[in-house]
Amino acid sequence: MTVRTDSLPGVAGIRIVHHLDAPLQLVPQQRPEWESGDDESCEPLVIRHRVGDTSVAGLEAQFEIPPWSTYYADRDGATSILFHAVDPAEPVRLMRSVRPGHEYVVEYEFAPSRAAPRRGSELAAYALALAIRRRGLMAHGSAIILPSGAGVLCLGVSGAGKSTFAKMMLGLEGVSVLNDDRQVVSAEPDGLHLWSTPWPGSADIAFPGDAPLGAIVLLGRAAQPLLRRVPPREALARLLSTLAIPHWGGDALDAALALVNRMLGELPVVELAYPLSPGTPGWILDQMTALTGE
Repeated sequence: MTVRTDSLPGVAGIRIVHHLDAPLQLVPQQRPEWESGDDESCEPLVIRHRVGDTSVAGLEAQFEIPPWSTYYADRDGATSILFHAVDPAEPVRLMRSVRPGHEYVVEYEFAPSRAAPRRGSELAAYALALAIRRRGLMAHGSAIILPSGAGVLCLGVSGAGKSTFAKMMLGLEGVSVLNDDRQVVSAEPDGLHLWSTPWPGSADIAFPGDAPLGAIVLLGRAAQPLLRRVPPREALARLLSTLAIPHWGGDALDAALALVNRMLGELPVVELAYPLSPGTPGWILDQMTALTGE
């Protein structure tokens, strides 16, 4: 049987390698030019694709992300993810853990008539690998690097304005916009760090880059500009709703919560709500510069 190989350069140092049994193939990479650099000491994340068994018999449902997927746990607590057939012409896919955090297999109900999507399996397996390896956490938000070099993570649920925010910041001199939808936060020897990913949101913004993390901003919309410090208890609830926390428990959950606790203890957390007006981007930049102490 012919096996195709497809790889994605390092995301926060972790390279993703796909192995596909014929006749399966994946859609092209969203960011073929992505070059973030691999950590040669870090084992790649392997995702194998084949036509096979998509039954969830013997698995226990954990939670659902409608309409896209349902998370399950096997008897050993390892995660499986059922990707629903949102398009009835496409197959159901079940991603099972082979070596949690290192190797997964995606089984297809039947061979699709066209190239299979890659974003869902990459995002899911990568978020699991980050948590299980204690490498960091995936964040649902935009991110920028200020002219000073400090990174700012701008979090928000769907509809909060992450993509609008990223597009506004693109035009500011000295500001680098990393991504409008998915970021990684990690704990490095010199402090908390922010990394871009190759998975953009609706604004289609994704550039390789990373920076020391200097602040967390919770995005919102308002008729008038608003900036307020968020109390720790409120900040915790907001962070937990936008970070890919490993809810299945165990050491991975403990490590994730320790990272969240460190973020709350070391970084300013503010709510920033803004109107769509010509002066807004400059006002935001001034606030973030002051916030990071630069």
